[in-house]
Amino acid sequence: MHSKRIAPFIGLLFFLFHGFSTAVASGDLDRLVAQTVKAYGGEDALRNAPSVRHTGQVTSRMRGGAAGNIVREFERPNRLRVVIRYGSETEDRVYDGKTGWRQGKIVTGPPLDAMVLQAARMDLPLILLDRKRDLVDHGRAVYEGKEVRTLELPLGNELRLTVDIDPVSGRIVRSSGRGGGGKGGMPLEFITSYMEYKVVDGILYPFREGNFANGFVTGETTLLKVEALKSFPQGTFRP
Repeated sequence: MHSKRIAPFIGLLFFLFHGFSTAVASGDLDRLVAQTVKAYGGEDALRNAPSVRHTGQVTSRMRGGAAGNIVREFERPNRLRVVIRYGSETEDRVYDGKTGWRQGKIVTGPPLDAMVLQAARMDLPLILLDRKRDLVDHGRAVYEGKEVRTLELPLGNELRLTVDIDPVSGRIVRSSGRGGGGKGGMPLEFITSYMEYKVVDGILYPFREGNFANGFVTGETTLLKVEALKSFPQGTFRP
């Protein structure tokens, strides 16, 4: 008799504790996302600059350390154009939110996935606020000797964007895009580390990025200029 009374009581305690833990975790996640958005200038500033142009330089390990000039243009929520010039050679990648082109030709699979992931990275941190309900909290981790909080955002088609956030400053110190299938069916993984933050028109931007793919260093990007814009001319995100 005694044990029959205890069992429902224990079940009730578990239910209450689980519900309390979930509420605490949810509130903690809300605070972290709010802190991150604030660190980058605040929601109003970010929404008032739905388009951005990055102009800078890249070095590519895939090209033996060759240096090039890069222009990245992004328009929220997910339109992207990246033009990189190495001497007389030009790489041109365009994504209009549905279709991707590389050198003017439609691409699918890993080349398209890479653009989808890059567009999502360009929308940080506002994409975390807009899709907060979809975030998965992976808790605490250590990156370069410092504690970070790791959040994951599913992007569909098996693609996932993971960010590591400094819980003190609210800055995103690293992002990782995973999913799809590369050569031999191996999963894709693109990692970007963020450094040298500067404020432009009230918004915080990292001006230096380290780039990695599937565990290998692929190069570095250094921005020389960032322009926060209202929009781009029609046709910008077409081949």
